[in-house]
Amino acid sequence: MSRPLWRRRLSRLGLGLLTVLCLAQPRWADEHLLDHYASIPGSYHFVRRAPEEVRPDSIRLTVFEDFLCPACYQTVSQLIPSLQKKYGARLRVEFFGYPIVDPKSSIPARAYVVADEFGLGHEMQQALFQVQFEERLDITSRDGLARVADRIGLDPELLLTRLAGEDGQAEVARSLALGRRYQVDSVPGLVLDGWIRVTTVSQTNLETIIDGILERKSHEEPSPGR
Repeated sequence: MSRPLWRRRLSRLGLGLLTVLCLAQPRWADEHLLDHYASIPGSYHFVRRAPEEVRPDSIRLTVFEDFLCPACYQTVSQLIPSLQKKYGARLRVEFFGYPIVDPKSSIPARAYVVADEFGLGHEMQQALFQVQFEERLDITSRDGLARVADRIGLDPELLLTRLAGEDGQAEVARSLALGRRYQVDSVPGLVLDGWIRVTTVSQTNLETIIDGILERKSHEEPSPGR
């Protein structure tokens, strides 16, 4: 026998209220978390209401780099190593090719992806910047790419053949999409824990923000998996 109409409506109403409460609660939690971190000193901008893939004892620094960008070269060769030396395991760094400086920037970004498939991502990153800015050889040209490949022990013809196809294009497209999601409109772009975009790239500013985040984490662990 079916239930009376008013009971069915009441049941649906109760389910609806429960759904609203369940959906609203995470936002309250996010607002509380945002308030908890909003007083951190430094120059930055929140791009999300909550962090992503957080750990209570470390910070994830996402670096968006363009291999034709001199400021990116300085950041990767000087600033990042200095921060890693200071914070050690408390700072986890990940790099993404973000070709926005020049239409040809996608070529070395794709080369970085190809090299990473062979476990040579770090070596390729360093070689691309060094050949471009120290040796003054165009890394978007065949000669420049061959020089970079030879420098890291990767067969130049293999790299050039892979780049002649579509290798690396999908990965670069995903990096661009991720950067846009984080509102990265210039390079180098630095994002902390997937929700705090650094607006002034300097060691003083980064250390100020990182110290503030670590201090907040020591008092309140953010919700994981955001």
